Amino acid sequence: MPVFEQPMRKLLGTLSPTISWLNERGTVDVSSVPEAHMDAIKQLEKIGIVHKRNNRSYELQKIRLKKLLGNLGIESLAVATDYPQVAAAPAGAETITELN
Repeated sequence: MPVFEQPMRKLLGTLSPTISWLNERGTVDVSSVPEAHMDAIKQLEKIGIVHKRNNRSYELQKIRLKKLLGNLGIESLAVATDYPQVAAAPAGAETITELN
């Protein structure tokens, strides 16, 4: 694996609980985002995986995420459990495999 791809893998791994959460919820109002997910959503917005629509709601850009995972050679994201700023994903959400 090239060295320049490793930081993105690590970033996506640490942000995967938030990605799972957004994948489950679909569109989320900006005011209803838990504080634990706010920093992760801001980071995902910077890399283009989350889109803020009309300054009212966040939504996951699934096509962008699939393309990014494909470029990195990742089949699915494993939820990182050692990331202290993000609450743990709900039970049964250990990987993100289906992004329709």
